[in-house]
This record gives sequence, structure tokens and C-alpha cells, in this order.
Amino acid sequence: MVRSLKLMATRLIRATAPKSRLDAAVKFALFSVAIHLVSLGVEWGLTGRFHMAHGLRFLTTFFSGAPFLWLALYAIGRSYVLHKKLVELAGTDMLTGLMNRRAFVAQAQDLMTDDAGGIVIIIDADHFKQVNDTYGHAVGDMCLRAVAARLRDVTTSDDVLARIGGEEFGIYARRDPATLGLFGNRICATIAVRHDALAAPLHLTLSAGAASRIAGETLDQVMHRADAALYRAKQEGRARLVTWTCDTMRPDDAPGASTPHAHANPVGTDDPERAGIVLAPPHAPFIQAIG
Repeated sequence: MVRSLKLMATRLIRATAPKSRLDAAVKFALFSVAIHLVSLGVEWGLTGRFHMAHGLRFLTTFFSGAPFLWLALYAIGRSYVLHKKLVELAGTDMLTGLMNRRAFVAQAQDLMTDDAGGIVIIIDADHFKQVNDTYGHAVGDMCLRAVAARLRDVTTSDDVLARIGGEEFGIYARRDPATLGLFGNRICATIAVRHDALAAPLHLTLSAGAASRIAGETLDQVMHRADAALYRAKQEGRARLVTWTCDTMRPDDAPGASTPHAHANPVGTDDPERAGIVLAPPHAPFIQAIG
């Protein structure tokens, strides 16, 4: 009951909050007319007649109620703006400016339908602990911002991009699986990171795991397979994308199975195709300084 009332209040604020000056003027006029009609109704209900001419009654109602109506609309508008900012901040990673994991899950689930596919890509910075241990957290933070900038460059507004962990990033996209090799090359290409504390730039690489969603599969299931593909990318030498395609899943890997990924772990499988794995071409090894 309380939750329903809060939801109704939120929707009411969203509906009545002025979105622009024109919208504020229109809503001010509509509320003024509504207050006038209510005043007429109350007067008629209590006395059975109107004591003032309609025009004079409207002017009286307008000038007595206008300051309070303007104040109410202003307060509602400010509350709406602050609410939007709080929602945005709650879903934003402050270091990179990307969405956080909570916002990523919410938006990806909103885009998922039973009859539409999608691709989840999990990206991880290679040997990131080594960066922090060797150069300090200031350089590590700059590396994370550089990774975020790379991912912004290679994604579109239709993709859902987020930092979902320490050095882990996620993408949910509607793309043709056949184009993932080229997309992976763009993601995993070496990133040159420059910092005043460094004598020479660092070359940072990314590993990525991708999984195509099938109808009825939950986001957790797709992310589980993408994580397994990412683990395989790390095992294969890093700096590459590994794609786990849905058409190679066995029946016991299908959504709804009690352990949908029990037989899908690619690690230790000599034949990548048997494990549903497609390897993108490898890139240069992780971190190196340019002399």
C-alpha cells in the first residue's frame, strides 16, 4: 500500500512538473481555471447561488491564488529536477562517468524481450593489479578513464555501456554476431596511457568475452556465459575478444536448465568450436613502455 502511494506520488510529480517555460505557463493557466471551477462549485454547494459575477469571481480567485500556485509549481519543478539528478547519480560511476552495474542491469533488462536477441560483452583491463602496484592508484584511475573513453568511442547511443566492477566493463548491444570480430578488434586494440608520473606512455590492452542472447534467457545467464568467454580470453593470452555463440549451445545449456552452464565452461577444451568459442585475432601483449 505504501509503495503504491509512493509510486502514485512520483507519477503525479512527474506529470505536473513544468518541463519548460511554455509548459509552466500552460499548467499555470489550467490550474487557475481548475481552482476557479472548484471555487464556483463550493460556493454553489454551500449557498445554492453565485454571489459574484463570473468574471469578478475569476479575478478574485486568480489574484488570491496565483502566488501560491506559482510557488507550488516551482517547488514541484525543483523536486522533479532534483529527483532526476539523484536517480542519475545513483546509476553513475563517479570515476568514469559511465553507468554503474545497477543501472546497466536495469537498462539491459528493459531492452530484453522474449523474441529479441542481444549481445552481452564483458571487458576487463589486462593485468590491472600490476598497474596499481607498480605505478599507483592515480595512474590506475587514469587507465580506467582511458578504457571508458575507448569504449565510448567504439559504442553507439543504442548500446548500454557501464563500468560493472573494479576494472570490468559491460556492454549490452543489438548487433549482428557476425560483426563481433571487427567490434572486438576495436575494443581490444592497444590503448596508450600517458601520465605526468610516467617517463613513457603505458600500452594497456583489454580482454573481452561476448555471448549472444537467445529468447527466454535471462541477463544473468548471458552474463555468466560472457564471463566464461572472458576467462577463456585471459587463458588464451589476453588482448582479444572471445565470443560464445548461442547456436553452439548444447541442450543442457539451454535456458531453464537447472545448471545451464555446467557443461559450457570452455577452459580446458582443446577444440574452441566444440565449446562454442570463436576467437578474434590476438593483439600485442599487455603493458609496455615506449622508450
